[in-house]
Amino acid sequence: MLTKVRRLPAGERRAAIVEAAILLFSEHGFHGSTTRDLARAVGVTEPVLYRHFPTKRALYDAIIETKAEEGRALQDAALGPYLNGEDDAGFFTRLAGLIFEKFDKDPAFPRLLFFSALERHDLADLFYQRQMLQFNRLVSGYIERRIRERAFRRVHPWAAARGFLGMIAHHAMFLSLFPRRRPPVGRARYVATVVEVFLNGLRTDGRGK
Repeated sequence: MLTKVRRLPAGERRAAIVEAAILLFSEHGFHGSTTRDLARAVGVTEPVLYRHFPTKRALYDAIIETKAEEGRALQDAALGPYLNGEDDAGFFTRLAGLIFEKFDKDPAFPRLLFFSALERHDLADLFYQRQMLQFNRLVSGYIERRIRERAFRRVHPWAAARGFLGMIAHHAMFLSLFPRRRPPVGRARYVATVVEVFLNGLRTDGRGK
């Protein structure tokens, strides 16, 4: 049961509404949630809710912007030290860890995005435009720089970035959807294997090396 929040300053009230909306929509979807449900979850009346967010689009924008700001802060702290360096294994290992951390710390947000995509909701497009594209540009930009420096082969940077992100995000999603299913390899070993395969491939020189 969600904790009711009362007599908060406007900024804190707004933040409480956003967080309550994320939880509510992630549990019941958009079609299964009403403004009355949201007002009840936060502990306010519907008129108070509309004072903070006069339209649903304003609320959706606030959800995406809140998560985008959180994501940028985590991203800068985790990847900043690697962005202009040559530690490729370090960059991709930390990138994988960042994706897992997002799923671990905020499991409601991926569920919210699943609902938005399945229900063909505007929030899915907002997330894609404001967060996913930016994140992919960061990774593809790193790959493109390393191609120019002749550290990587000439491949399509966008496709390579999507390939790595897909391998990590798919496993993070699997762990989130099926928490009782234990994979045959731990997270650290999985990340190390994916980074190794991504950077060096699977083929050997014929002697197993």
